[in-house]
Amino acid sequence: MTYKRRTFLKTTAVASAAIAAMPSLMASVVKPSTKIGVQLYTVRNEMSSDPKGTLEKIARIGYQKLEGAGYDAGKIYGFSGKEFGSIVSDLGMELTSGHMSSQVFAEGFDQALEFMVDAGQQYAVFPWLSPEQRVSLDQYKGYAATLSKCAEKAKSAGITVCYHNHDFEFQELDGELPMNILLSETDPEMVKIELDLYWITRAGLDPIQFFKDNSGRVPMWHVKDIANTPERGFAEVGTGTIDFQSIFAEKKTSGMKHFFVEQDQSENPLKSIELSYKNLTEKILG
Repeated sequence: MTYKRRTFLKTTAVASAAIAAMPSLMASVVKPSTKIGVQLYTVRNEMSSDPKGTLEKIARIGYQKLEGAGYDAGKIYGFSGKEFGSIVSDLGMELTSGHMSSQVFAEGFDQALEFMVDAGQQYAVFPWLSPEQRVSLDQYKGYAATLSKCAEKAKSAGITVCYHNHDFEFQELDGELPMNILLSETDPEMVKIELDLYWITRAGLDPIQFFKDNSGRVPMWHVKDIANTPERGFAEVGTGTIDFQSIFAEKKTSGMKHFFVEQDQSENPLKSIELSYKNLTEKILG
């Protein structure tokens, strides 16, 4: 399916909540039947300074799935795959997925595979491209080839390769949308999409239509809201303008198996993921 740049998502404004005034939820939260994940980039500073303590706080909120964002040369947050897998397992969580740099996909994927197997990680995600990495369609064709090569290696280990979007993949480049290149030049059975609901909406496209056009190819989502402000910045899930209930109703169309709360910027990341968890369990997932 070829995508045109257009705006047709109907969003519903939801009243914003003041996080600073919100009481702690940790003592009263009940884990829902749906296992909710969190992208650890949201709490990157906390993970850098106190990884074990931060993971304990995340578990107390109720999160059961994690997506890593700190993998480097066979370790994550200073731990080997086996060490990290054991830590999160002891807390009742799992490292479901992980974002790994474009350099890892290009040059260090074999070592990364060893880490993922040891950690019990199921997905390897190509996370983003810097401005200089996305100036031509030929570059995107190269990334498609890299994704395909890595997906072949990962298959034997039971690991799935995904590409995570921002908005720039849906902005025309030399008369084409880069996302079309990534989709058409990879095997839909081998290379999947982790759809960031914030960024596709910011780009002016409807995530539900994307699911329909790529049915079964979108096994993971990033769930974060758009603030109901002129700047349309990042917001806690359920406090902004995205109609998450309608999106979650199409999870089978998407092929969604896992989703991760993420908030790129927040004054208090732990409070942010706490509020997002509360709104998901009480308002959205029902």
